[in-house]
Amino acid sequence: MTGLLRIVDASGERETELSRGRMTIGTSRSDSLLITADGDFPSLLSLTWDARRATWVLYCSLPLAAPVIVNRRAAAPGEQIPLTDLDVIEVPGSFLQFQRTLASPLRSGKPIEQIPVDNEPVVIGRGDPQGTADANRIDLDSEEIAISRVHALIEPDGQDYFLTDRSRLGTELNGVAFTRERLVFGDRLRISSYIFEFTGDAIRLIHPESSGTVSAENLTVMAGDRRILDQVSLNIVAGEFVGVLGGSGHGKTTLLNALCGINPPTSGEVRLGGVPLADRARLREIGIGYVPQDDIVHRELTVNEAITFSAKLRLRLPRHQIDALVSRITRRLGLAPHAEQRVADLSGGQRKRVSIAIELLAKPSILFLDEPSSGLDPANEEALMTLLQSLTLTKLTVVCTTHVLQKAYLFDRILVVQSGKLIFAGDSDDARRHFLLQTGAEDQGSIQHSPLERIYGLLANSSRSASDWEVAFRRSPFAARAVPPLPPVQVTQTLRESAEKLKVNQFKTFLLLAARQWRIIRSDVLNIGFLLVQPLLIGLLVGWVADKSALRMFLCIVATMWFGCSNGAQQIVGELPIFRRERVSGQGLNAYVLSKLGFLSAVSLAQAILLLFVTLFFANVFHPEEVDVQNIGKEFGARLAPMEVLTGESSTQSNFSAVDADEPAANAASTSRPEQGAEKAPWHPNPLVLGSLMKLAGFFQVSQNVLDSGPRILSRSDGTPLLDSQGRQIIVPGKSILNVLLVTLGLRFFAVAMAALTGVSIGLTISSIVTNTTQAVLWVPLVLIPQILFGGVVVTVPDMSKSVRAFSHLMPSFAAQRIMDTAALYGLTTPFLTNRTKTPVFLTSRGEKETIEWKEADRSFSQSYDKLSPVNTSWQNMAVIPGQLGQHKQAGDRSADGFHIEYRDTIESRHDVRFSKGTPFWSLQSVQIFTGILIFWNVACYGTILLGLVRKQTGK
Repeated sequence: MTGLLRIVDASGERETELSRGRMTIGTSRSDSLLITADGDFPSLLSLTWDARRATWVLYCSLPLAAPVIVNRRAAAPGEQIPLTDLDVIEVPGSFLQFQRTLASPLRSGKPIEQIPVDNEPVVIGRGDPQGTADANRIDLDSEEIAISRVHALIEPDGQDYFLTDRSRLGTELNGVAFTRERLVFGDRLRISSYIFEFTGDAIRLIHPESSGTVSAENLTVMAGDRRILDQVSLNIVAGEFVGVLGGSGHGKTTLLNALCGINPPTSGEVRLGGVPLADRARLREIGIGYVPQDDIVHRELTVNEAITFSAKLRLRLPRHQIDALVSRITRRLGLAPHAEQRVADLSGGQRKRVSIAIELLAKPSILFLDEPSSGLDPANEEALMTLLQSLTLTKLTVVCTTHVLQKAYLFDRILVVQSGKLIFAGDSDDARRHFLLQTGAEDQGSIQHSPLERIYGLLANSSRSASDWEVAFRRSPFAARAVPPLPPVQVTQTLRESAEKLKVNQFKTFLLLAARQWRIIRSDVLNIGFLLVQPLLIGLLVGWVADKSALRMFLCIVATMWFGCSNGAQQIVGELPIFRRERVSGQGLNAYVLSKLGFLSAVSLAQAILLLFVTLFFANVFHPEEVDVQNIGKEFGARLAPMEVLTGESSTQSNFSAVDADEPAANAASTSRPEQGAEKAPWHPNPLVLGSLMKLAGFFQVSQNVLDSGPRILSRSDGTPLLDSQGRQIIVPGKSILNVLLVTLGLRFFAVAMAALTGVSIGLTISSIVTNTTQAVLWVPLVLIPQILFGGVVVTVPDMSKSVRAFSHLMPSFAAQRIMDTAALYGLTTPFLTNRTKTPVFLTSRGEKETIEWKEADRSFSQSYDKLSPVNTSWQNMAVIPGQLGQHKQAGDRSADGFHIEYRDTIESRHDVRFSKGTPFWSLQSVQIFTGILIFWNVACYGTILLGLVRKQTGK
């Protein structure tokens, strides 16, 4: 055991190791411990080792030449005071702090700071001066008489460990005496001056007297040109309950946020446990808790769910230890009867307890609270403040802001802030003396009974400025109490190892955050109901109203982006206090953003897929695909033959090159001759396979894509087949049915998936930028309406002006719709084109007509029209060359008289169209280009979200 005396006076700060003999303290050079004081006080005090008490005893001289304050109590002349660790002695002009350091714990004669617990019982007790060799025994300081030879016993019991008190004088577990208790993560065992903490698989020696300190020097916070915190310096020792008081808008919350790192100061330095704010990794090892004024829990969760999720996010512990920890904390905070209630159904005081419970999970060394009693009735306020005071029994430092002074007597020390300046530090009685006596507001006799709230009225009505009050405090005898000396920092290697061991990896954090989000959604059946009704109702309306494929798919794209954007727009701003709290506890930004992005994208994608199926279902009901079922059946059967018999070279396999949208050249044809050989048995397709493929193609309305994508025999205009130089038919190979179905269906799902992801990214970007949920809601239509206007369907690409077209290419809806257009055209052959319109209109590939019949005055009339391609809009967006629009010489034939030209209605090619009739569309180049644009949007949104979160983290 060693003793140190820390001296802070006009000559500086120093430490002296105490001897076992008598040592005098005074201003004389003959004194063993020389101090500089406000006066001449030789041999004012003396220190002597007392083996019976196992400490040094302070002797006050008789008579006492100067006032001596020990732990804020005036010492009497001739008084003998046995000193305990961190006792403070005040002499005019000098500040002394006693430190008693016990010997390190020993195991088998070797120092040990972390004691593993396993299947064998472990005894903790006072050591033998000669030492012991028992591996199952931990020896503590042999001189400390307050420790029994067998003081405590740790025993395994299944998966748990139990602690039994065997001492003469009692032992404290979490500041309370006990007989036998189950050990739970974070439990603190106090044996004399030793404090051990249970880490789940070990008992670790900790030094909360150093890790729980707060030190601030010359803190200044600027808001523009205004100082909202001005040169504030203070020290807070471990285990103190400190209240930051002041009127509204005077800087209480600013000071608190500067101390805990939520909003770092513009200048000055803050150290928590001796660690600067910039060293976030070491701060996480020490443990910093923060409870803002707003609730920091999701109201949709039950009390148990909210606390359990937070425990899993902060601690990598087995499930049974997590459950035990949650149970212990809920009981300690009086929440056990409400464990299965939703947080939204609790009272304000109970919700505040839940917030505090979450912060206590990781067993922080320092707990900051902003206005914890705000909005509570007097009974709940007193219960909460008493609870906070009790937390300091385990050497937890508690710092909270409040404007209510009725319960100020519960604080160990109060700090009064006025206009950004620290104008007082001390206890409530000192505050009365400082403010009320010096202004003559009270006399000495009545001061103790005067309401402390009178200080606010005094400050508000006084002619003295905050600077005047600050100067008066610095000249007062209470000034030294703002910066009491702090013990040296003792951050051990075991502390760092334990913190690293308990750290939850980013992937598990991602999964837990996503699981919590799902639990929030399913907490109310209406949430699930709305998520399902949206795609069902919109799909019904789209399938009913939109008779064109491109319009239906475009509306699906826009609706999907709306799903994603609305799902994400309120996510971050709506839980900003929770985000800030979890950031203080060490949660990574990437894990937080990715969990939001991944979960909401999955929800939006599920909505989008449901929307797509519902839209197609009702589109088939109201606008069925017009196809010849018998011919399709024959074609499908013929196309399936090579796939099922697996004989010979399939005509569907080829090296046929895809048409590039930028090169209007037709595909090169290949030639083949049917092989001569023995006759084969007639082949019939499997009815189940054939029927399934036909229904699948019909449901997604891609039957024509499958028909056009097969091998084709090239023929002349009169229908006779073209032959090569060897007399063989020239056959253009195609694609397999499976290939066409996979590509067309895959691209549709890919388009809505990218639209969902992009919509969520945009929504989260909005949420990271705005300051409240109302702004987030208002931003959604501002973002989505341009997606409709510039998507390429309301106004097709050829009809856009050059500037509009260039801007449209940057829109995510435009990019997603071009992928949809590619899906609609894949496998189709270029159809007939209109000859006499500026903007090319695409008809059907076989030149079908549609006839309209009507009656007038009992006469029947009919008129036939060229039938438009059901994917005309997609052809216009993908095949027309916008820069050459209208650069087309209309084709026509001279009349019989030779003087007139009869213009054709349809033609097979135009100069402003990339492809001529019969050219199959295989190009996927546009998919690659527009996928790149969508990826760019998501990456840009991700970066913007991170920047926005950094800003929101600091509150700026």
